[in-house]
Amino acid sequence: MVEETIQTIRETEAKAEAIIKEADVKCKELLDAASQKAKQQKADKLAGIEAQAKADIQSAKEAGEKKLAAAAVSTAAEVKSLKEAALSREEEAVKLVMERVVS
Repeated sequence: MVEETIQTIRETEAKAEAIIKEADVKCKELLDAASQKAKQQKADKLAGIEAQAKADIQSAKEAGEKKLAAAAVSTAAEVKSLKEAALSREEEAVKLVMERVVS
């Protein structure tokens, strides 16, 4: 009877040890899977952020180019206006010089 009890205890301990080992293996597998999933999510998020940053940079570059083109047009118009103003005042300047030379 005692021998049977000891045998039952040993079997129970062996089963418990097997369950603990199996739990350790499953725990490691779950941790590995979670780690892999976290790494993948991190990589996906980083890729998304990089793509958004590239799009933002491209958008800013295009906006800058448009502003530069608009400034060039505005500057050209201002230069033209100043040239026209200078030409219109040229006649006045010539008359004034002629009047002073003749006087």
